[in-house]
Amino acid sequence: MTASKGLPHFLLLSRSPRRRDLLQRAGYHFEVIDNNWPEEGIPGESALKRVKRLSAGKLLNYLAQVSSPTLPVLSADTLLEFRGKPLEKPRDQAEAWHWYRLLAGRTHRVLTALTLWNPRQNRWFQAVEATKVEFTPWEEELYAAYLAEGEWHDAAGGYKIQEGGERLVRRISGSWSNVVGLPIARFYGMLRQCLG
Repeated sequence: MTASKGLPHFLLLSRSPRRRDLLQRAGYHFEVIDNNWPEEGIPGESALKRVKRLSAGKLLNYLAQVSSPTLPVLSADTLLEFRGKPLEKPRDQAEAWHWYRLLAGRTHRVLTALTLWNPRQNRWFQAVEATKVEFTPWEEELYAAYLAEGEWHDAAGGYKIQEGGERLVRRISGSWSNVVGLPIARFYGMLRQCLG
């Protein structure tokens, strides 16, 4: 893919191998910066507020440690929203199983907040992408086999659509790459704004 042709090199504040893979496949040139920002929720906080706050917090934490970066800087956060409540990464196998039971045969949303530092304007801006994902109806054998594969670990909602988790998905409405962890088309538009 040549979508990144002519776009600037940037810094990525993310430890996610899925985000790095998506960006590399799309041909972007970037440097990964490890940023230890606690991804903790606030009781009663909506999924939308949480994902925006965490993405912005990662960027602001980095900006507080460096003086005026000259490259664009991207931070992102992804989580699931089901019935208005956030579902993050399951803590253990039992929680992943509970979430599969909850999501089976139903639709949830995957939200990703992208926060981008624009060095030309000396400011940051943010966008949120939402994708609807409908899971297949409950089949204990299917879900148990997927759980046993261990992909629930370190995955928003306990599944990885780009790997074996795709078999749990009946349909998707919106950006597939958003469900993986970074909406490529939305990011492309944001990065182009940095040039304008």
